[in-house]
Amino acid sequence: MISTTDPSVDAPFESTEASEVPFKSAEEFDAATAIAPGGAVPLKSRPGITLYVQSIISNFLQNALPPLNTYIFTVYLHGSALNVAQLNSLNTIAWSLRVIFGMLSDYAQLFGYRRKVWLIVGWLLALGGVASIAFSSFGSPFCDPKEYPTCLNPKVNTTIKAYDLSASSRVAWYRTPTFFTTLGAVMVQANLDGIVVEYAHREPIGIRGRIQAFTFFISGIGILLSRFFLLFCMSAKRYGGTYDWSAGPNVPYIIAFALVLVGLFLAIVLFQDTLNHIKSFKEWVEKLWLLLQNRAVYQLLAFRFSTNLLQSLTGTSVLTWVRNLDLQWANVIPRIPYVPTMIITMRLGTNWNWRKSILIFTSLSILVTSIATFCVIWDACRNCYFYIILIASTAIATALNTLMPAWAMVEVAGIGHEATIAAIYNTIKDLNVPITTKWRNYIIESFPSIPLLLNDRHNQNQVGYTWLISLGVQIVGLAFIFLIPTQRIPILNMKENSGQSILAGCIVIAGYIALFVFDWQQSLQNY
Repeated sequence: MISTTDPSVDAPFESTEASEVPFKSAEEFDAATAIAPGGAVPLKSRPGITLYVQSIISNFLQNALPPLNTYIFTVYLHGSALNVAQLNSLNTIAWSLRVIFGMLSDYAQLFGYRRKVWLIVGWLLALGGVASIAFSSFGSPFCDPKEYPTCLNPKVNTTIKAYDLSASSRVAWYRTPTFFTTLGAVMVQANLDGIVVEYAHREPIGIRGRIQAFTFFISGIGILLSRFFLLFCMSAKRYGGTYDWSAGPNVPYIIAFALVLVGLFLAIVLFQDTLNHIKSFKEWVEKLWLLLQNRAVYQLLAFRFSTNLLQSLTGTSVLTWVRNLDLQWANVIPRIPYVPTMIITMRLGTNWNWRKSILIFTSLSILVTSIATFCVIWDACRNCYFYIILIASTAIATALNTLMPAWAMVEVAGIGHEATIAAIYNTIKDLNVPITTKWRNYIIESFPSIPLLLNDRHNQNQVGYTWLISLGVQIVGLAFIFLIPTQRIPILNMKENSGQSILAGCIVIAGYIALFVFDWQQSLQNY
């Protein structure tokens, strides 16, 4: 139940102003207290539930809409490779702006509001973009295998009447609304990240990270819902799947439109904004600069960059060699263990050793991936259930690698810089993608194979070499796990006692700019 007796429920702002609620300074810091004033947010409170629902909607949009570039624009409309690449590039460009939106959320105020106004702007952008698509006509598909079963098979001569040759020309129009939909989703997520950190700061150290873990758990449900939707509604043959039934191409966007309306309502009516603790923009920038020079901050960012870069590398796909594998279900099942792992870790793992937990479960994940992959490559066991169950178990490590470093990020994020630090931390993963993609393509091109057509010893060895290299790099990545502190007290001590390094701060900024520029360069190649 949402409490109606709390006098803060109807207040336009939560009373977290530093001048109103006394709390200890950094010099007097007591590890047994919260980082910021305001009191812990109860899990079932109005602010908590408002955060959860918006997180579900945001994660549904993030995970349901991008795959439609393949289902609808690539297969259904048979869009050109250039147009589809442009859609994907616009999605990448939008996500690269997350830090800018985080900075706006932290400092810039409009009409006296801070996060509230940027949440509303984000939802409005998403609403406009998704409405433009939802209520437009996609027209007839390039071809419908339900009416002409052989129309997507290039080896079969199918009557010309089966094809709508104008379908591909309709794809280009969707670039603009797709971009603004994604841009709105990014703005919303940047604000939600800041809200999560802000709420976590208000929790005593004994339970700090509880609302953060529960939000991740709820977000995981949003991801699962999006994948189940794609599984049951967008897996027909006309979308490149194998099922006979599917929803129309407008349906996912109509659902997204309705969800965005809910998110907008929550942001306007139920979300309680918080006041900024830093009044001067100069002071805000100076404190951000001091944060980036702090060892606790730059060491955590180094951990994020190195482990994500080295452990994201994979070899040539082996899915075509797995017998009777349903690719639609294969996209859903590996994500399922992620959700319960979050709630179990929240209840039992708050005081676990972060470093040991991540090291143990990441090592086990690499081992399990090796067993599943090499059994398929060299035909020791290609049973789909064996493969998918082993791969699904690696989601446990993914959950811990998501949650525990995020707990560390909360400890180093300064008051007034919650969304900015969260955005810098989270965006590193997105900015690493062009590097890992280039790296993976280089390895695969060095050991060419045709697993889709050939299953001989030569192709098996070529695929095996790519995985030996990739898994070897992942093992090297384990060494960088030691960059993350073991728990909250050590990282707080590091933050309080370590000196400032101007060189490290410059490296953080220069490194981030380099990643940003490379990301944009790769994205703009399609234009």
